[in-house]
Amino acid sequence: MKSLTLQGTMILLAVGCGPQMGSVTGSSKNSETGPTDSRRETVTISVGIEQSGSLALAAATSYSMALDSCVSGLTYSNITQANPNVDVYKFDQSCLIKLNSFTVNGISFVPSSADPFSSWIAGDLAIFEEAGNPSNALRVVVSSQLGSPIAGTESVAYSFSQIAQGTDSSLAKAAVGSSHSLSVSGQDATPLTIAALSFTGMTATGAGQFVFTLECAQNVTGTAPALACAGTSLDSLKYKLVKDTYGSTLTVAQASAIFDGTELSIADSEKLALGAASAPKGGFATKSGASALTGPDQMHANPNMLLVIQVAASSYRYFNVDVSTLTYP
Repeated sequence: MKSLTLQGTMILLAVGCGPQMGSVTGSSKNSETGPTDSRRETVTISVGIEQSGSLALAAATSYSMALDSCVSGLTYSNITQANPNVDVYKFDQSCLIKLNSFTVNGISFVPSSADPFSSWIAGDLAIFEEAGNPSNALRVVVSSQLGSPIAGTESVAYSFSQIAQGTDSSLAKAAVGSSHSLSVSGQDATPLTIAALSFTGMTATGAGQFVFTLECAQNVTGTAPALACAGTSLDSLKYKLVKDTYGSTLTVAQASAIFDGTELSIADSEKLALGAASAPKGGFATKSGASALTGPDQMHANPNMLLVIQVAASSYRYFNVDVSTLTYP
Protein backbone atom coordinates (compact mmCIF):
# COMPACT_ATOMS: atom_id res chain seq x y z
CA MET A 1 0.00 0.00 0.00
CA LYS A 2 1.42 3.33 -1.00
CA SER A 3 1.44 5.93 1.76
CA LEU A 4 1.90 9.64 1.33
CA THR A 5 3.26 12.21 3.71
CA LEU A 6 3.45 15.98 3.66
CA GLN A 7 6.37 17.60 5.41
CA GLY A 8 7.83 21.05 5.85
CA THR A 9 9.49 23.40 8.24
CA MET A 10 9.55 26.99 7.04
CA ILE A 11 7.04 29.80 6.77
CA LEU A 12 8.11 32.83 4.81
CA LEU A 13 5.96 35.91 5.25
CA ALA A 14 6.58 39.02 3.27
CA VAL A 15 4.67 42.07 4.39
CA GLY A 16 3.85 44.60 1.71
CA CYS A 17 4.66 48.26 1.81
CA GLY A 18 2.63 51.32 0.95
CA PRO A 19 4.03 54.40 -0.76
CA GLN A 20 5.08 57.52 1.04
CA MET A 21 6.74 59.54 -1.69
CA GLY A 22 7.22 63.25 -2.19
CA SER A 23 6.42 65.29 -5.28
CA VAL A 24 8.46 65.82 -8.42
CA THR A 25 9.28 69.35 -9.42
CA GLY A 26 11.04 70.88 -12.42
CA SER A 27 13.71 73.55 -12.51
CA SER A 28 15.97 75.23 -15.01
CA LYS A 29 19.66 75.94 -14.47
CA ASN A 30 22.04 78.02 -16.61
CA SER A 31 25.53 77.01 -17.58
CA GLU A 32 28.08 79.46 -19.01
CA THR A 33 30.26 77.92 -21.72
CA GLY A 34 32.12 80.93 -23.05
CA PRO A 35 30.41 83.62 -25.09
CA THR A 36 27.31 81.51 -25.72
CA ASP A 37 24.73 81.02 -22.97
CA SER A 38 23.42 77.46 -23.17
CA ARG A 39 20.51 76.24 -21.11
CA ARG A 40 20.24 72.71 -19.76
CA GLU A 41 17.02 71.59 -18.12
CA THR A 42 17.17 69.60 -14.92
CA VAL A 43 14.53 68.00 -12.76
CA THR A 44 14.40 67.16 -9.07
CA ILE A 45 13.52 63.55 -8.31
CA SER A 46 12.09 62.40 -4.98
CA VAL A 47 13.44 59.12 -3.62
CA GLY A 48 12.62 56.99 -0.63
CA ILE A 49 11.84 53.64 0.95
CA GLU A 50 8.15 52.87 1.13
CA GLN A 51 6.59 52.47 4.54
CA SER A 52 5.26 49.12 5.69
CA GLY A 53 1.66 48.07 5.40
CA SER A 54 -1.04 46.57 7.60
CA LEU A 55 1.07 44.06 9.49
CA ALA A 56 2.99 46.86 11.19
CA LEU A 57 6.55 46.22 10.07
CA ALA A 58 8.43 49.33 11.21
CA ALA A 59 9.34 51.93 8.60
CA ALA A 60 12.94 52.63 7.67
CA THR A 61 14.34 55.46 9.78
CA SER A 62 17.28 56.19 7.48
CA TYR A 63 18.77 55.08 4.20
CA SER A 64 21.68 55.68 1.85
CA MET A 65 21.37 55.69 -1.94
CA ALA A 66 23.59 56.67 -4.85
CA LEU A 67 23.05 57.87 -8.41
CA ASP A 68 25.21 56.36 -11.15
CA SER A 69 25.27 54.76 -14.62
CA CYS A 70 24.02 57.95 -16.33
CA VAL A 71 25.24 58.32 -19.92
CA SER A 72 25.94 61.96 -19.08
CA GLY A 73 28.49 60.87 -16.49
CA LEU A 74 26.51 62.46 -13.64
CA THR A 75 26.98 60.71 -10.27
CA TYR A 76 25.94 61.47 -6.70
CA SER A 77 26.60 59.31 -3.66
CA ASN A 78 24.88 61.09 -0.78
CA ILE A 79 21.13 60.55 -1.13
CA THR A 80 19.78 60.09 2.40
CA GLN A 81 16.61 60.36 4.46
CA ALA A 82 17.69 63.88 5.41
CA ASN A 83 18.30 64.80 1.77
CA PRO A 84 15.68 62.77 -0.15
CA ASN A 85 15.87 64.60 -3.48
CA VAL A 86 18.39 64.51 -6.29
CA ASP A 87 18.79 66.75 -9.34
CA VAL A 88 19.25 64.96 -12.65
CA TYR A 89 19.37 66.03 -16.28
CA LYS A 90 16.12 65.72 -18.14
CA PHE A 91 16.49 63.29 -21.08
CA ASP A 92 19.57 61.66 -19.47
CA GLN A 93 19.62 57.90 -20.06
CA SER A 94 20.47 54.70 -18.15
CA CYS A 95 20.53 56.52 -14.79
CA LEU A 96 19.95 54.34 -11.72
CA ILE A 97 19.41 55.30 -8.11
CA LYS A 98 20.76 52.41 -6.07
CA LEU A 99 19.94 51.56 -2.47
CA ASN A 100 23.11 50.90 -0.46
CA SER A 101 21.74 50.47 3.07
CA PHE A 102 18.85 51.33 5.37
CA THR A 103 17.97 51.15 9.05
CA VAL A 104 14.90 49.58 10.64
CA ASN A 105 14.34 49.33 14.41
CA GLY A 106 17.89 50.54 14.96
CA ILE A 107 19.37 47.75 12.83
CA SER A 108 21.32 48.54 9.69
CA PHE A 109 20.64 46.31 6.67
CA VAL A 110 23.07 45.93 3.77
CA PRO A 111 22.85 43.91 0.53
CA SER A 112 23.43 40.18 0.85
CA SER A 113 26.34 39.03 -1.29
CA ALA A 114 24.38 35.86 -2.06
CA ASP A 115 21.29 37.61 -3.46
CA PRO A 116 21.95 41.22 -4.55
CA PHE A 117 20.05 43.35 -7.06
CA SER A 118 20.83 42.37 -10.64
CA SER A 119 19.32 45.16 -12.74
CA TRP A 120 18.06 47.82 -10.27
CA ILE A 121 15.02 48.39 -12.49
CA ALA A 122 11.40 48.23 -11.29
CA GLY A 123 10.52 44.74 -10.12
CA ASP A 124 14.10 43.69 -9.38
CA LEU A 125 14.49 42.25 -5.89
CA ALA A 126 17.30 41.50 -3.47
CA ILE A 127 17.89 40.34 0.07
CA PHE A 128 19.32 42.80 2.60
CA GLU A 129 20.66 41.39 5.87
CA GLU A 130 21.87 42.60 9.21
CA ALA A 131 25.66 42.86 9.19
CA GLY A 132 27.05 39.80 10.93
CA ASN A 133 23.61 38.19 11.25
CA PRO A 134 22.44 36.85 7.86
CA SER A 135 19.45 35.12 9.47
CA ASN A 136 17.90 38.55 10.08
CA ALA A 137 16.99 39.41 6.51
CA LEU A 138 14.58 41.63 4.62
CA ARG A 139 13.38 41.27 1.05
CA VAL A 140 13.71 44.53 -0.89
CA VAL A 141 12.00 45.35 -4.20
CA VAL A 142 12.61 48.22 -6.59
CA SER A 143 9.10 49.70 -6.70
CA SER A 144 9.93 52.45 -9.20
CA GLN A 145 13.07 53.70 -10.91
CA LEU A 146 14.19 56.53 -13.18
CA GLY A 147 13.06 56.34 -16.77
CA SER A 148 15.45 56.17 -19.70
CA PRO A 149 15.41 58.82 -20.95
CA ILE A 150 14.40 60.71 -17.83
CA ALA A 151 11.00 62.34 -18.35
CA GLY A 152 10.95 64.42 -15.19
CA THR A 153 7.77 62.88 -13.81
CA GLU A 154 9.42 59.97 -12.01
CA SER A 155 9.93 59.20 -8.37
CA VAL A 156 12.18 56.43 -7.11
CA ALA A 157 10.95 54.06 -4.43
CA TYR A 158 12.13 50.87 -2.77
CA SER A 159 9.91 48.68 -0.60
CA PHE A 160 11.02 46.14 1.97
CA SER A 161 9.23 43.20 3.51
CA GLN A 162 9.93 40.78 6.28
CA ILE A 163 11.06 37.17 6.03
CA ALA A 164 10.27 35.33 9.25
CA GLN A 165 10.23 31.73 10.40
CA GLY A 166 6.91 30.46 11.67
CA THR A 167 5.51 27.46 13.48
CA ASP A 168 4.64 24.24 11.68
CA SER A 169 1.15 22.79 11.78
CA SER A 170 0.02 19.28 10.97
CA LEU A 171 -3.10 17.28 10.27
CA ALA A 172 -3.86 14.18 12.32
CA LYS A 173 -4.40 12.01 9.25
CA ALA A 174 -2.57 9.30 7.36
CA ALA A 175 -1.51 12.12 5.06
CA VAL A 176 -0.15 14.79 7.39
CA GLY A 177 1.14 18.16 6.38
CA SER A 178 2.45 21.54 7.25
CA SER A 179 1.91 24.54 5.07
CA HIS A 180 4.26 27.38 4.23
CA SER A 181 3.13 30.84 3.27
CA LEU A 182 4.77 33.57 1.26
CA SER A 183 3.10 36.92 0.93
CA VAL A 184 4.04 39.82 -1.28
CA SER A 185 2.76 43.40 -1.45
CA GLY A 186 0.48 43.09 1.54
CA GLN A 187 -1.70 40.25 0.17
CA ASP A 188 -1.70 37.51 2.79
CA ALA A 189 -1.38 33.93 1.64
CA THR A 190 -4.85 32.39 2.03
CA PRO A 191 -4.96 30.16 5.15
CA LEU A 192 -5.53 26.71 3.66
CA THR A 193 -4.71 23.26 5.01
CA ILE A 194 -4.76 19.87 3.31
CA ALA A 195 -7.83 18.02 4.55
CA ALA A 196 -7.49 14.98 2.29
CA LEU A 197 -5.10 13.53 -0.25
CA SER A 198 -5.77 10.67 -2.66
CA PHE A 199 -3.33 8.75 -4.85
CA THR A 200 -5.53 8.05 -7.86
CA GLY A 201 -3.30 6.55 -10.53
CA MET A 202 -0.01 6.44 -12.40
CA THR A 203 0.86 7.51 -15.92
CA ALA A 204 2.70 5.45 -18.52
CA THR A 205 5.88 7.30 -17.56
CA GLY A 206 5.53 6.41 -13.88
CA ALA A 207 4.22 9.75 -12.63
CA GLY A 208 1.80 9.61 -9.73
CA GLN A 209 -1.61 11.25 -10.02
CA PHE A 210 -3.15 12.96 -7.00
CA VAL A 211 -6.28 14.75 -5.83
CA PHE A 212 -6.02 17.18 -2.90
CA THR A 213 -8.81 18.63 -0.78
CA LEU A 214 -7.86 22.04 0.62
CA GLU A 215 -9.84 23.36 3.59
CA CYS A 216 -9.99 27.00 4.64
CA ALA A 217 -8.80 27.65 8.20
CA GLN A 218 -11.86 29.87 8.62
CA ASN A 219 -15.43 29.30 7.53
CA VAL A 220 -15.76 30.24 3.88
CA THR A 221 -18.10 33.11 3.15
CA GLY A 222 -20.42 33.93 0.26
CA THR A 223 -22.97 32.03 -1.73
CA ALA A 224 -21.80 29.39 -4.20
CA PRO A 225 -20.14 29.75 -6.57
CA ALA A 226 -18.93 33.15 -5.25
CA LEU A 227 -17.04 31.74 -2.26
CA ALA A 228 -14.17 33.33 -0.36
CA CYS A 229 -11.61 32.08 2.16
CA ALA A 230 -10.48 34.69 4.70
CA GLY A 231 -11.77 37.40 2.40
CA THR A 232 -9.99 36.08 -0.69
CA SER A 233 -12.13 34.88 -3.57
CA LEU A 234 -11.46 31.27 -4.51
CA ASP A 235 -11.52 32.48 -8.12
CA SER A 236 -8.23 34.31 -7.46
CA LEU A 237 -6.40 31.11 -6.44
CA LYS A 238 -4.23 29.09 -8.82
CA TYR A 239 -2.23 25.98 -8.03
CA LYS A 240 0.45 23.67 -9.36
CA LEU A 241 2.18 20.44 -8.31
CA VAL A 242 5.92 20.40 -9.10
CA LYS A 243 8.96 18.29 -8.44
CA ASP A 244 10.79 19.47 -5.31
CA THR A 245 14.13 20.70 -6.61
CA TYR A 246 14.22 23.45 -3.98
CA GLY A 247 15.29 21.56 -0.86
CA SER A 248 11.70 21.69 0.47
CA THR A 249 11.89 25.47 0.99
CA LEU A 250 10.74 28.05 -1.54
CA THR A 251 11.73 31.69 -1.85
CA VAL A 252 9.26 34.26 -3.16
CA ALA A 253 11.16 34.49 -6.46
CA GLN A 254 11.13 30.71 -6.91
CA ALA A 255 7.43 30.48 -6.14
CA SER A 256 6.68 33.23 -8.65
CA ALA A 257 8.71 31.50 -11.36
CA ILE A 258 6.74 28.26 -10.92
CA PHE A 259 3.61 30.02 -12.19
CA ASP A 260 4.47 30.19 -15.87
CA GLY A 261 1.01 29.89 -17.38
CA THR A 262 0.65 26.12 -16.96
CA GLU A 263 -0.95 26.38 -13.51
CA LEU A 264 -4.58 25.42 -12.82
CA SER A 265 -7.58 27.47 -11.68
CA ILE A 266 -10.52 26.39 -9.51
CA ALA A 267 -13.72 25.55 -11.39
CA ASP A 268 -17.07 26.29 -9.76
CA SER A 269 -17.74 22.55 -9.46
CA GLU A 270 -14.49 22.13 -7.48
CA LYS A 271 -15.40 24.71 -4.81
CA LEU A 272 -16.55 23.37 -1.43
CA ALA A 273 -19.13 25.35 0.53
CA LEU A 274 -19.42 25.56 4.30
CA GLY A 275 -20.43 22.15 5.68
CA ALA A 276 -18.90 20.03 2.92
CA ALA A 277 -18.20 16.50 4.13
CA SER A 278 -14.56 16.51 3.02
CA ALA A 279 -13.88 20.07 4.25
CA PRO A 280 -16.39 21.23 6.90
CA LYS A 281 -15.19 24.85 6.79
CA GLY A 282 -15.25 24.87 3.02
CA GLY A 283 -12.48 25.19 0.46
CA PHE A 284 -11.83 23.40 -2.81
CA ALA A 285 -10.70 20.14 -4.37
CA THR A 286 -8.06 19.92 -7.07
CA LYS A 287 -8.96 18.43 -10.42
CA SER A 288 -9.67 14.72 -10.69
CA GLY A 289 -9.86 11.99 -13.32
CA ALA A 290 -7.70 12.52 -16.38
CA SER A 291 -7.00 16.10 -15.23
CA ALA A 292 -5.69 15.07 -11.78
CA LEU A 293 -2.46 16.69 -10.62
CA THR A 294 0.52 14.76 -11.95
CA GLY A 295 3.88 14.54 -10.22
CA PRO A 296 7.31 13.95 -11.79
CA ASP A 297 8.02 10.85 -13.90
CA GLN A 298 9.38 7.74 -12.18
CA MET A 299 7.69 8.44 -8.87
CA HIS A 300 9.86 5.98 -6.95
CA ALA A 301 13.02 7.83 -8.02
CA ASN A 302 11.40 11.26 -7.59
CA PRO A 303 9.24 11.02 -4.46
CA ASN A 304 9.43 14.65 -3.34
CA MET A 305 6.98 17.26 -4.63
CA LEU A 306 5.56 20.66 -3.76
CA LEU A 307 1.92 21.71 -4.05
CA VAL A 308 2.05 25.50 -4.51
CA ILE A 309 -1.00 27.78 -4.30
CA GLN A 310 -0.85 31.30 -5.72
CA VAL A 311 -3.09 34.01 -4.28
CA ALA A 312 -4.02 36.97 -6.50
CA ALA A 313 -0.74 36.57 -8.42
CA SER A 314 1.18 37.95 -5.45
CA SER A 315 1.24 35.53 -2.51
CA TYR A 316 1.99 31.85 -2.15
CA ARG A 317 1.28 28.95 0.16
CA TYR A 318 3.03 25.65 -0.46
CA PHE A 319 3.02 22.13 0.91
CA ASN A 320 5.75 19.52 0.83
CA VAL A 321 4.36 16.31 -0.64
CA ASP A 322 6.62 13.28 -0.18
CA VAL A 323 5.81 9.78 -1.35
CA SER A 324 6.87 7.05 1.08
CA THR A 325 8.77 4.74 -1.25
CA LEU A 326 8.85 0.99 -1.00
CA THR A 327 11.86 -0.73 0.51
CA TYR A 328 12.74 -4.42 0.78
CA PRO A 329 14.68 -6.39 3.42
